[in-house]
Amino acid sequence: MRTIGKQEMQDIVIGAGLLGAGGGGAIGEGMKLVDRVLEFGSGVELAPVDELSDDDWGAVIAGMGSPVASSTRIRTHSPAYALELIEDAQTFKAAFVIPFEVGAGNSLTPMLVAVQRGIPVVDGDPVGRAVPEIHMTTFHLGGVPLSPLGLATENKISALLRTERPYDMERVARAITSELGGVAAFACQAMHGRDVKKHIIRGTTSLAEKIGASIRLTGSQGESVTQLLNEKFDGHLLGKGKVVSIQAETKGGFDFGAVDVEGELPIRVMFQNENMIAFRGEKLLAVVPDLICSVDANGNPLTNADIREGMEVHYIGFAANPAFRTPAGFRLFTTILETLGYEGDFVPIEELMD
Repeated sequence: MRTIGKQEMQDIVIGAGLLGAGGGGAIGEGMKLVDRVLEFGSGVELAPVDELSDDDWGAVIAGMGSPVASSTRIRTHSPAYALELIEDAQTFKAAFVIPFEVGAGNSLTPMLVAVQRGIPVVDGDPVGRAVPEIHMTTFHLGGVPLSPLGLATENKISALLRTERPYDMERVARAITSELGGVAAFACQAMHGRDVKKHIIRGTTSLAEKIGASIRLTGSQGESVTQLLNEKFDGHLLGKGKVVSIQAETKGGFDFGAVDVEGELPIRVMFQNENMIAFRGEKLLAVVPDLICSVDANGNPLTNADIREGMEVHYIGFAANPAFRTPAGFRLFTTILETLGYEGDFVPIEELMD
């Protein structure tokens, strides 16, 4: 276990902002969360998965809602309120907290609870990227129930949700969040350390930190950062040019839309919070669960809440964790993809780039 301070957290925000694949919270939101965490202490304990006690309890913590709304309404106490709901319902006390996903906002959100409670945050998560729906995780694939789920806002409006089907949990939690202005926090999937070890993707927070530090040390050069990501982190350059149009709307608690880039390597990226699929003309370039990420001309990672028309951007793809590159993993995304007009199979990014 090690203590991470301001620089490490800022590096995590940058790296997680990239691996969030367009979602997971805006970079600015993440940096504000760093400052918010440090209001409660000088650092946070980051625990390797295999150091968890088998018999200790922990739970998943995250923010929910539109990335655009979340970037302007920073959470402080709502994640802890949400955790208290499921602790009371399931009669346990959390000894650690688990990030729901990798993202500039959601990698930091559980750190708020960790520093407020004096408990560690786990170095890992059940996604390895950011995703738009709460059942799109290795915990779900491994049979860990989502129910009950605690949902809370900063002004202590809260709900304890129980559903039989995980898809109903997503639908109901989103509807409540949307009604409450598009910003809430949730806690769910309380489990013992032994179960975390079975199903989690290890080391993802440290990976985000490593990527963020590498970007910081490379300097403000988009070409250099793209080369770094391709060579050191097995990235694939998907697109490069100027953003000529953005179609976006918020509905049902999600940001939907598409980004069109023209220039050296034209690309069209379609998203539901996170980037789901990318084309050049009719050619498929990448599809979820693989990651479609972006940086600006200075090498700064971008979420979809950050992208503006006229920006120079590079899109870079990465392979998803192997747990998602299976028929069961891909099925988690097929409903969204069909909504976006794609009814094909999953094709690994490395095959598409051949």
